[in-house]
Formats: sequence, C-alpha cells, structure tokens
Amino acid sequence: MNAATVFETIRENIIGYNGNEEMHSGEEVQGITSMYQNLGKNNIFMLKASKNSAKYLQEAILRKPVLIITDFEKDAFIDFHDEVAICYVDDFARVSIQLVELFYSEHISRMKYIAVTGTNGKTTTSHFIGRLLSELGYKVATIGTLGVFDGAYEKVDFAHTTPTTPMHFEFAEIIKYFSIRDYDYIVYEATSIALDQGRTGFIRNDLAVFINFSPEHLDYHRTMKRYLESKLSLADLSDETLVNMDASEYRVLAKDRHHFSEHEDTYYRYRTDIDHIDLHVGGVHYEVRPRFLGEHNYINLATGIFALLKLGHDVDAVIGAAAKVTPPVHRFELFSEGQHQFILDFAHTPVAIKESIINAMKYAEKMEKKLIVMVTGIGLRGYGKIRMTMELVPEGLHHLVLAAEQVGYEDEEKIVGMMQKHLPASYDDSNTTTALSRQEGIIRAIGNAGADTIILLTGINEPQHYRGDVIAHDDRQFILQYLSESRKA
Repeated sequence: MNAATVFETIRENIIGYNGNEEMHSGEEVQGITSMYQNLGKNNIFMLKASKNSAKYLQEAILRKPVLIITDFEKDAFIDFHDEVAICYVDDFARVSIQLVELFYSEHISRMKYIAVTGTNGKTTTSHFIGRLLSELGYKVATIGTLGVFDGAYEKVDFAHTTPTTPMHFEFAEIIKYFSIRDYDYIVYEATSIALDQGRTGFIRNDLAVFINFSPEHLDYHRTMKRYLESKLSLADLSDETLVNMDASEYRVLAKDRHHFSEHEDTYYRYRTDIDHIDLHVGGVHYEVRPRFLGEHNYINLATGIFALLKLGHDVDAVIGAAAKVTPPVHRFELFSEGQHQFILDFAHTPVAIKESIINAMKYAEKMEKKLIVMVTGIGLRGYGKIRMTMELVPEGLHHLVLAAEQVGYEDEEKIVGMMQKHLPASYDDSNTTTALSRQEGIIRAIGNAGADTIILLTGINEPQHYRGDVIAHDDRQFILQYLSESRKA
C-alpha cells in the first residue's frame, strides 16, 4: 500500500499537513500503530492528543515513521516539521476506524464477535461465553481485563495501553492474530470509555450482551446520562442484543422477547441457589450444577448460557457444556493453605464487592465458619468510589480489614481514613483492622484468622501502582510465601 491510499481514505478529516503530499504519496506503507514501541519499517504512527503526547512523538521520531497522524491542532508540532511528515486531523476516532478498516478489513470480516458490557461481571461473563463456545467445539479468543486468551485459555502476550478494551490498532492486531489461525469467535469486554472513544467502531458484533448498570467511571463521563449513552451505543454496532431486563436502563434495547431476568416474565429466566442454578427457557425448566461456587458467578454463567441460546445454539448442548466450565482465575476462587481457607475475588466496584461479601457469607454459614473480609480503597479510582463502596458493605462480618491499594500518588492514610469514615455503624475498632497496602491487609486478615474462619480477599489482585512504580503482586503467591516464612520464623 502507498501513502496516497491513506491520504485519500482520510481526506475529509485532514486539517493540515506539514509536507508535500504529492511527493510523499508514493511512499510505501507496511503497517500502522498507535504504540511507538511497535513502530517498524515504513509504518504510520497514530498520535492521540494527551498530556504525554510530546514524549510519544519524540520516541516515535527516533523510529523514523513514514507519517505521523495526530488530532492535535494544526501545526502543534511545528518544531518537528523538518524531521517527520505530520498530518493533522479533526476526528481521531473516525480516522482510526477508517484506517483500521483499510489495513485490516480482510481479517475483521473472517470472524464472529460477541461484546459484553455492564458495570460488574464483564470479565466473568465474557469468559463463560468463550468457554461454553469452546465446549461446543468452536475456536474462541477472549479479550478483556485479564488480557488476551486463546482457545486453550492460555494467555497470549499482547501489549495493552489500556487495561480492558484495547485501542483501535491494538485490537485490530489481535483480530489479525486470531484470524490467521482460523478462529471462529472473539468475545470481548466493551467498556463505556472504549465505546465513547469509538475503539470498537470497526467491529460489527453478532451479539451485544448488556448485563447490569450502576454508577461507575463518572470521573470520565461526568454524568450518569453520558455513562448510559456510551453503554447503549453498543447496540448500534450489533446485529442482536441480549438484555438483562432487571436493569431498567437497558429495556429500551429489547426489540424481541428473547431477553432475561430474575423476576420478570421473560423468555429466559434464572434463579440461583448456593450450589445450583434453575433456568427457564420459554416454558422448559433446566437445572445446572456448576463445578464452582459463588451465586454472583452463577448469574454470569446463566447470562453466558442465554447468550448462546440467543445466537441459536442447541439448548441441550449448551446446558451440558455449562456443567463443565469453570470461571476465570480469582473469580470467587477457593484455596487452602494449612489451617487457613481463602476466597479470592476480583470484585472492585461497590456493587460487585457487596455481592461478593453476601455470597461469601452464605458459603461461610454453610461451612459453619466465621468470615473475615478485606475491602480495599483504590486510590486510582477516586474518593467518591471509596465512599460508595463502604456504604454498601454488609453488616454481620466477624472481622473487616480496610486496606489501601493501587494507590498511585494518593495518600494511603487518607484513603483508609475515608473508608473508616463511611463504614456501617456496626463496625468499630473491635471488629476492624486497617492497613496501608494490599500486602499488609492480607497479613492483617491472616493475623485475625484461625481454623474456624474463612478469609475473603476482594479488590484488584494485580501488580500494585505506587508512586510511579509498579510493584509485582499476586495474592496466592504472596500468601504462600508469607505463610512459609512465618512457619520458619
């Protein structure tokens, strides 16, 4: 491909160009990326306006791109005009979609796509859909918060500049990778921010799944109205929708009777119990006994079942597959070490944490044990989210550990103080402990535990962002190391 084709594709959005287009039009273009680290020979670099763009520009110039396309105002980088050709555009999302289609359309068209959106449970629901399809014999890739997984549920090493839904060209490269390997489906998490930025605007989804809705990402969207509008926009990119009718905000998308609910008289209905799910498909009842625990996970599995049924897969085959699948790692994952029993759950939004604790309380009661819970205040998510989290913490826990995590540049003591300030009235110094990091919180939980307790660890069980550094962390590894060292001491 030559540069002339690129210029012609984005012509309507070009507002400035520092070079001689006619002279550059014949130059060969072999690839395009928005990650300067991935710039290769004869590549185009897409530079989105941000506070770090000057650094990215300088790094890109060192790698000698054919062209830089940016949405900064015309001549913003005039000091660099003698070093590299820069094309200024007025709509980065539209230009990105046009160029993704130009470079990757062959691969995009080869597969089917299922997008999952909602406030809580996107990761688990996406993985259940992928695993159910795999059980039915399809080759499926899953993309989201945990990374990119192939059909064997092995993680594929793709660099992400965003934690959940990849940016335009990163996503296109992932699609190309699986297209070349003859995959049937890609199942992915569609975040509200990604939808607002048009990152998936080049994908036509076979199905969009809308699972729940509650306050989130208001630091970005500012209002609930804009947050909802971003979610709803996924329907315009999809041939079919599957709507949780219990989330009233999504009911406007229900164009047929094949949607689901816990309470409504819908075609797909579910009811969870501590060890099984009752499903109704039309007038037919099915019982599923999963290989794992956690009723909030059961809801996500039921949603995955309904998604496949909405796409026309055989109900008996899907129900059979549902009895075999397992949730992704750290989603209400139980493990023991010595006398200590743990539940690891990645719940990190207010509603998800509440649901996780309620399910753990049910499990602890069944096992006739007391429950210790670690809840974290996440510095990177803002103090409003911390307040909402604490106000939803259920009462009746044996012991509660309050810990700061993913601190960023926030004050750990201020985070923990905010958590204490908004605790339910039944918690005080007699049944709460504080910690200034996730690791310290785990140690405090273990210190209050015994053979008659279960420890639930909620929050972001990942490397911790602290004062500009990223500190390696995994709950299970940390627990095993700590207990091993404690036994030696």
